[in-house]
Amino acid sequence: CILGYIYKCLNNYEQAHLYLKEAIKLKLKEPIAYFICGEVFFWQNNYDEAIYYLNKSLEYKTKINNLHIILGNSNLFEAVSYNYDEYYLLDALKNYEIALKNDPNNYLCLKNCAYIYERKKDYKNALIFLDKLISVNEKDSLILCYYGEILCNIKQYNNAISYFTKANIIDPENVYNLKKRAIAYYYLQEYDKVLSDLDKIIQLDPLNNTAYYLKSITYFTKNDISNAKIAFNKLTELLNSNDTIIEKEQLFYLEYLLNKNKFTELDNILTKLNQISNIKISKTLLFIRCIIYIESEIYHKAKSDFNMLFNGYNITYIGIIDFYGAYLYNEKRVYLISNLINYNKIYYSQFQESDQNSLSGQVFYSKNKELHLNFPILRNSGRCIWKIDVKKIISEDCFIKFTEGNNEHTLKYNDVLKFEGLGWIECSIPIKNSSSIPKLSIEINAINMKIDYIRFGHNEEEITYISNMNYLLPDYHELYPGIPKAFKDKYFSKKKMENLFELKDILDSL
Repeated sequence: CILGYIYKCLNNYEQAHLYLKEAIKLKLKEPIAYFICGEVFFWQNNYDEAIYYLNKSLEYKTKINNLHIILGNSNLFEAVSYNYDEYYLLDALKNYEIALKNDPNNYLCLKNCAYIYERKKDYKNALIFLDKLISVNEKDSLILCYYGEILCNIKQYNNAISYFTKANIIDPENVYNLKKRAIAYYYLQEYDKVLSDLDKIIQLDPLNNTAYYLKSITYFTKNDISNAKIAFNKLTELLNSNDTIIEKEQLFYLEYLLNKNKFTELDNILTKLNQISNIKISKTLLFIRCIIYIESEIYHKAKSDFNMLFNGYNITYIGIIDFYGAYLYNEKRVYLISNLINYNKIYYSQFQESDQNSLSGQVFYSKNKELHLNFPILRNSGRCIWKIDVKKIISEDCFIKFTEGNNEHTLKYNDVLKFEGLGWIECSIPIKNSSSIPKLSIEINAINMKIDYIRFGHNEEEITYISNMNYLLPDYHELYPGIPKAFKDKYFSKKKMENLFELKDILDSL
């Protein structure tokens, strides 16, 4: 066993395995031999074998203190190699939590638990572990930035900015953190602050194409087309024929926005899009091409792209008859309230109203009227969230009644009062669901309010303010890796895993 350990330290893994096999032959149930064997396989990146031998060591009652940490690491790395396999992630989590019972402030375990919960989109638990990390080391700028990222995922942009700012004070030259803060400012429509952060990025990294993309989008949103084109032209100079798909998406999306209603330019964009041989792997590029086909009245080609995007999936039975509605429902799990018009046009048309801050441009407005919403079966998991704007409560007898199957929940005057006058917000519908909501219905009485959509996701029952995000690509923050991936050499540093097992552990266990 000691020889096996020494050869492991010398990175001579083949020789280490030879001695460990001999140790196991001499004593079949010797836990330390299995443990070292698992350690060797871990450093060989053979995580499946590492898990097998480490579990054998556990089965034979090993006394190594950090066994569960190493077993957690092995399961986590195996999960990553299998596209974040749920089984390995849960096993990693189980082992880290066992290790944390003995060492509650173990930084490595806390970091990896936070990452696993974030991967599972369990943001509440992810933030709990990040809070523990900050209590251990409040100067870790990567953890502060990661905290901000997760707050952005649950649309708490003001809170997110406070964490990005703390990270910026510690590490003012971290371009990644500045970019994340700029995006959060964009969501809050604080465009001058967006541009300020982007200028800082460009000073630190003059070739940062993402900064120019965001700069162009921000100027476009401000209707400053001249500066938007300047930033776009700079982005075009930086990109080349070897662009990544994400970079192509940015470029073509900007070019489309800057040339809307210019049919000659749109035709040129189509020509360039059609020259991309692998365009089918990018739903965003297909989306852009489909929209241009529609605007150019080339409907047969638009339909072809539509079918490629959704594999011919028919969702007209839930009232979705247009491409944009299908895209939102399938890709973003958003069901536009205006889709209900296709169910009962005679009844719902009296509530329909234009609103530029809505996703489709159309909302339902229960102005001085009772409104009954009867939804089709919407098959999606996660909490059901709706986007509303409560203009005025007409009477203290007001209510909003939610019915789903045998479940019923009613919001009365004091419940609704906290929403009045806040403008567009997102908040959870108080109905629990698993894989689908069968026949959700909502009855609104004595309240003047607008409704844009319902969606499925994570809101943790927080009220979230909504800004106009028409020009930023949907879920832009998801196009780029988060802190753990962007800084994986630091976040998942194997260097910090080297001292989890020492010669003393062997001697103590024999």
